[in-house]
Amino acid sequence: MKLYHGSNQIIKNPNIDKGRKFLDFGSGFYLSIGKKQAENRAKSASLFFESGVPTINIYNFDDSIYDLKILHFKNADIKWLDFVIANRRGETASQYDIVIGPTANDKTILTIDQYMQGMFEHLENPKEIVIQLLQPEKLETQYLFSTEKAIKYLIFIEAYQL
Repeated sequence: MKLYHGSNQIIKNPNIDKGRKFLDFGSGFYLSIGKKQAENRAKSASLFFESGVPTINIYNFDDSIYDLKILHFKNADIKWLDFVIANRRGETASQYDIVIGPTANDKTILTIDQYMQGMFEHLENPKEIVIQLLQPEKLETQYLFSTEKAIKYLIFIEAYQL
C-alpha cells in the first residue's frame, strides 16, 4: 500500500523523534492514504517552518505485517475521541507500533478543542454530541508510526515538490 507524508523537505529516512508532541495519536511519523491530505500538510509545513518547499514523500507499506501492535479506529467514535483527547493533553504514551484512524481536520479540531475546554459539559452525553457534530465531516485516514520497529517497514519510493 502507498502512504503519503507531506513535509517541507524530502524525507528518505523517517525519524519518529522529529514530530511535534500532543497530536491526535501521539508523537511519531504521520502518513496519509490520500495525496490531497498530504499536499495540504506539505503546504502547512512550509508555512509553519517558513522554509523548504512543499514536498510529498511516498512510501510503500506492506499492511499484511502481523508482528506489529496496531490500533485501528474504523470511525470517529467515542473511543477514538477519548484517545485523541488523551494524546492532545499529553496524558498517554501509545503502546502501539502503529495507530490508524480518522484525522481531525481544521473543522473538526475546533469542535474537539471546544469539548476539551468544557463547552459541552452542561449537555447530557457531551461526548455523543461531539461525535454527532463530527459525523458529517469526511475525515481522511491517517497512520501514525510511533516506534522504530514500525518505521523500518516503510520503504521510501519517491518524493515530488508542489
